[in-house]
Formats: sequence, C-alpha cells, structure tokens
Amino acid sequence: MVEVDFDKEMKEKLEERAEEANLSLQGLIEVVMGRWVSGTGGRVYTGRWSSGEVDGVKGMRYVVQWPFMPGFIEAEGDLVKRWRLS
Repeated sequence: MVEVDFDKEMKEKLEERAEEANLSLQGLIEVVMGRWVSGTGGRVYTGRWSSGEVDGVKGMRYVVQWPFMPGFIEAEGDLVKRWRLS
C-alpha cells in the first residue's frame, strides 16, 4: 500500500474524474497508474531548474511522458467490487 497526499484542488479534480467513471478515488488511481506503467513509453524525465531555488535547494523540472495509446482493462468482479463507488 502507498499513501499519497494530494492538494485540495488536485484531489477535487481526481474525485470528479472518479465519479464520472463510477469509480472510487483509489480505483481511478489504480486504473490510470496501472495503464501508465504497463504502456510502452511512460516515463518521467528530470532536470535542474535554477530559478526554482528555495532555501538553498535547487529546483527541479519533471516532465511526464504519457504513453499515447488507449489502455483497455478487463476487470473481473473482484476488481470491480474494489474499485466501484459504494
């Protein structure tokens, strides 16, 4: 299990997307991240960001590369039960 803290705005947007798909927040995150890591080409690139320095810590830029293909999941009943909104 991994615990992630989202800022309020991001969490609200994720909850909207989850509701649209009739998924719990955890279900949405599992579906999206599962497809991202399973697809060819999903990466995160990093680089320094000199103007982002705060308190002596240099800033970083993170570039998220998404695999641009639809990712289909055939979810069996146990996953549907775990992911679906109550």
